[in-house]
Amino acid sequence: MKIVFNKIVLFALFAFGAVACKKEFTDDLVKDNKPEIPVTFVGATTSGFNPYYKVSIQGGGVIKLELSIPANAPHKIKEVSKIVCGATALNAGNLKDPSYPSYLAAPVAVNGTTYTLSTNVTEFNTKAPKASDKIPLDKGGERAFLILLTMDDNSEIIPVQCRIRVTP
Repeated sequence: MKIVFNKIVLFALFAFGAVACKKEFTDDLVKDNKPEIPVTFVGATTSGFNPYYKVSIQGGGVIKLELSIPANAPHKIKEVSKIVCGATALNAGNLKDPSYPSYLAAPVAVNGTTYTLSTNVTEFNTKAPKASDKIPLDKGGERAFLILLTMDDNSEIIPVQCRIRVTP
């Protein structure tokens, strides 16, 4: 009897395993959602997932983010619709939230393949939505930008979060 029971349990586990993995890695939560058009941050480095730029407060705290899409991409960047800044906990929801302040006064027309945001630490601190998002001028820190691009076919692309590592 014990042998029959073990065989039934083994067969049930095998059957469950065969059907449990049928749709593995196809749900939006577990698969890579790569955009049709890749966006890169020119001159940024990475030691993990997010690209980052190094910024020195001593050098005036100049922040320059340059993003680019391939010249042969099927669509061009129509505009930079919104940029949000803050601590590294920023996410795509912040871009879509109409109450979350934009770094830009209005969308910026691009009609091309590159866009450069030139700013500085002082401006970042005036536009950061919360006090905890500001960059401490005495010790620096790591902060982030998220950008919403609208393409010429009105599709939207949200590149990965771009970080700035600020040193005193």
